[in-house]
Amino acid sequence: MRLGDFWGLRRITGLNRQLVLSMAAVTGLALVLMTAGITTFFTVVFRLWPEVLHHPPGIWQRVMDWTVTAVLGMLGVALAARVAVRFARRLIAPLDAVAGAAQRIAGGDLTARAQVDASAFQETRQLVQDFNAMAAQLERAVIEMRTWNVAIAHELRTPLTILRGRLQGYADGVFTPDTAAFHGLVGQVDLLTRIVDDLKLLTLAQSGRLELRRDQVDVAAEAAAVVALVGPSCAAAGLAIETELRPVQVSADGARVRQALLALLENARRYAAPGRAQVTTGLEGASVVLRVVDEGPGLPPGMETHAFDPFWRADESRARISGGTGLGLAVVQAIARAHGGDVRAEPVTPQGVAFEIRLPAGA
Repeated sequence: MRLGDFWGLRRITGLNRQLVLSMAAVTGLALVLMTAGITTFFTVVFRLWPEVLHHPPGIWQRVMDWTVTAVLGMLGVALAARVAVRFARRLIAPLDAVAGAAQRIAGGDLTARAQVDASAFQETRQLVQDFNAMAAQLERAVIEMRTWNVAIAHELRTPLTILRGRLQGYADGVFTPDTAAFHGLVGQVDLLTRIVDDLKLLTLAQSGRLELRRDQVDVAAEAAAVVALVGPSCAAAGLAIETELRPVQVSADGARVRQALLALLENARRYAAPGRAQVTTGLEGASVVLRVVDEGPGLPPGMETHAFDPFWRADESRARISGGTGLGLAVVQAIARAHGGDVRAEPVTPQGVAFEIRLPAGA
């Protein structure tokens, strides 16, 4: 049996092992210093005054023995304490840095970060790195929350202003109520409802609480139903929808799949009309693919990933006129990821954009 096995050191790892070994080293260093010092001292004394060996020890010899032992003991303890202090600083300094940064963050300074010295132990360095990563994530979350609050207020202000202005005009007798006017007000209420519903879906998806009613569904059949539903309105707007639907089964929430495709076709109707859009379904490798390709102006170069950010618009003014909420593509991404898949946007030649939803075929 090895010595390390006897003392159980093999079962101790990481910082605990370093603590045990360091404390043992400090204690051993003190004992070695005391033993070596005493041995050296008396060796020198006996060589210089050999007659001391032939006389019984007197009072002064006993005093000298105890004095030497005490001095060397204090030196050993002082050296051990010095080593222990350096060890404690390496251990405590990162913890103090984390505590200080935590207090600053609690006080509202979300930019506070803990600093770690290169001589710190690996475990404490990892602690500081994890704390800083958590602090950075908290800072991003707060910034995103503030951005969301501003964006939501901005989105809700327009339909609410229209509703209030129209209703106030009817109350003051400035406007004459008619069927067309009421249809316009209902449209603004529908827009508010859509914004609220989309925000609820995104919030549930981000918190991992978006419920899916999975079943074996044919993506081609779901796509055909959506195209039949929105085909007339898209045709009236000048958007012709072509389909190439290959039957493919997948475990998914059929209603959510239809909702995602509806959002993509609405996006095409707003930005690609007049023109054409093609809807295709199929199986590619281990993924069920639902693709919508339009011939619109496409996305600005490098903005393919930002297209799925909530409230992001490539053309702010045009989106306002067409009634977009800026949440449709974010909803598509949330639905795809809730199914364990994803969505991406790619430019097509000569112009346009392809939105591709990929769901795991084995799900």
